[in-house]
Amino acid sequence: MKNIILCSFLFISILSYSQDLNQGNVKNKEYYSDIKFEYINGKIIIPVKINNITYRFLLDTGAPNCISKKLNESINSEILKKIDVKDANNRKTVMNIVKIPDLEIGNIIFENSVALSSDEEKNLVFDCFKIDGLIGSNLLRNSIIQIDIKNKILRITNDKEKLIFKKKNSTKISLIGTQSSPYIWLTLKEKNSAKEQVLLDTGMNGFYDIANRNYNLLKKENIIKINSVGIGSKDIGLFGNADINEQLRLIIPEIIISNSKFVNITTITTNDKNSRIGIDLFEYGIGTIDFIDKKFYYDEYKEELIDLKENLLGFSATIIENKLSIGIVWNENLKDKIFIGDEIIEVNGENLENYQICDLVTKKSIFKNIEIKEIVVKTKSGELKKVNL
Repeated sequence: MKNIILCSFLFISILSYSQDLNQGNVKNKEYYSDIKFEYINGKIIIPVKINNITYRFLLDTGAPNCISKKLNESINSEILKKIDVKDANNRKTVMNIVKIPDLEIGNIIFENSVALSSDEEKNLVFDCFKIDGLIGSNLLRNSIIQIDIKNKILRITNDKEKLIFKKKNSTKISLIGTQSSPYIWLTLKEKNSAKEQVLLDTGMNGFYDIANRNYNLLKKENIIKINSVGIGSKDIGLFGNADINEQLRLIIPEIIISNSKFVNITTITTNDKNSRIGIDLFEYGIGTIDFIDKKFYYDEYKEELIDLKENLLGFSATIIENKLSIGIVWNENLKDKIFIGDEIIEVNGENLENYQICDLVTKKSIFKNIEIKEIVVKTKSGELKKVNL
């Protein structure tokens, strides 16, 4: 068996500047809190109190603290600096670094922290999930968090003796960059194997995204199989759709994280410079991120082989200009029938023309593991076209 190692070097998915966001501390000397959360289509939404008012925040270890323009104006936070930032799709915008008043999660008080704040009034992620901000890795860097999706509980402490986990099921964490982003190692296997350092990103839907750069290093090692090739874009980041590029849909026979084995993983290459493990990992077990001692513990809900095989469609859908649209065409037989940007009007006879955009964002994908026999699309010229699949 040949063994190679891939390490993703410093690149923070949302940041492109040198300003340090690792500011602030926890007021409590010793602390532990159980926080009940909402789990909405792969997003962990927790209650956060600022100035005795409770807000809704998304837990996102792949990002720094971030607040909406509305919340920023409400708490009248001090603007420290304006900077250029970019999301995981390399979409750029200008945001403010602002100082946050005491912020409470459960019975824990975080003081003197900072966050990014946008000048934009609208944001698809914030608006659809009805959230006021993101709780990122920079706020949690001096804590231990445990995510239990089955029971919808987030545990935060600075004493791991108050948590239950198996020490044998651990892997090392590296805290990288200006926001202490947590990176772990995983193993990809087929005939050969490779170790890859990936961002542990609770804000990312799905199980595993592979960076184009890492794929190019792996493709000669007989570890990853190409399922199909397409041109387009399906990912929506904090600042909009990813650029249109050649995309590869890949099948990975096996991934090992800590002592847990996952098989038949489907992924699509991304424009990000780092590969990522997303929230789906936590749907199969309890994850404990120890920022203090730099360890990640993963305990499966059921100790068994986890098969992630899925029914693959001939296209991927996305949202373009607030409409459900064709994002990528995979099937060669469809590439002269449907095209990037065609609006999806019907699927198997069900009309989707008036489907609410926020339902597409906050609910499970209507394309997940279904068999599609026909679709109706509206072309850019306005023509309605029925396509048999």
